[in-house]
Order: sequence, then structure tokens, then C-alpha cells
Amino acid sequence: MGRVFDFAKRRIAGYIVFWILVLLVLGLFYGNDRPAQAGALFVLGFAFIGSLLYTRRLKRKQRARREAREAAQRMQPAQAIQPPQTQATKQLPGR
Repeated sequence: MGRVFDFAKRRIAGYIVFWILVLLVLGLFYGNDRPAQAGALFVLGFAFIGSLLYTRRLKRKQRARREAREAAQRMQPAQAIQPPQTQATKQLPGR
């Protein structure tokens, strides 16, 4: 749970920083030109949505890798308990 909560806090902090920077850039470069501000805000909003989708994709891949690694770790103890079978162990005594 800690890992998810930490990621959520970092993500929210990133959003806040991003939009503060967007507003500062719009104010510095476009001043009182409202149509230019609207256009730039649209482009930045579009880019932001794209970054959200990309982040979700990366999180899905990371989750799949983590689950595969955990599944492999769960399988290792089971393999360590069972000794590998050789020809000598497969033959029944007395035959």
C-alpha cells in the first residue's frame, strides 16, 4: 500500500507543479493576448492528457513485470523442495 500511496502523492505534486508552470509561461509569453493564451492552453492541455495516457501505459507494464517477478519468486521455493528427477530416481527398485 505504501508504494501506491507514495506514487499517488508524487503524481499529484507533479500535476500541481506542471499547471503552475503552464500558467507562468502563459503569463510571461502571451501577456494580455487572450486568443494566444487559449491556443497555448489547448496545446498544453492536449500534451498533458497524452502524458497521462503514457504514464498509465508505463504503470501497466511495470505492474505486469512486477507480477511476473513475484510469480517467479513464488515458484522458486517449490522447485527447491522437489529434487530434479534423474534416470536413477525414475526407475523402480527390483525391476
